[in-house]
Amino acid sequence: MSRFAIIVEFELLEGGFDIFHQEVLRNGEASKREEPGCQTFDILVPNKEENRIVLYETYDDEEAFQEHLQTKHFKDFSDRVSGLVTDRKITKFSVSNDD
Repeated sequence: MSRFAIIVEFELLEGGFDIFHQEVLRNGEASKREEPGCQTFDILVPNKEENRIVLYETYDDEEAFQEHLQTKHFKDFSDRVSGLVTDRKITKFSVSNDD
């Protein structure tokens, strides 16, 4: 079975970067600490784009990702940043180079 990965691209309100970044750091740390199925939670900040953050996350499988969506820390994160996000794009992947 191959790992499951997602890329989430967030476009943020003007001036919302710092608060969003702080909240997503907290969410990522909790995901890695509390979720055994979360393997990677990288927070990418595109160069010279002040209102954009991209997440790269890998999980044991899609079920582990679905469990992530039900965690308290994810729900709290979503509530705290909902007013800061102007657009969000999620792309799902299977990791093809798993043995």
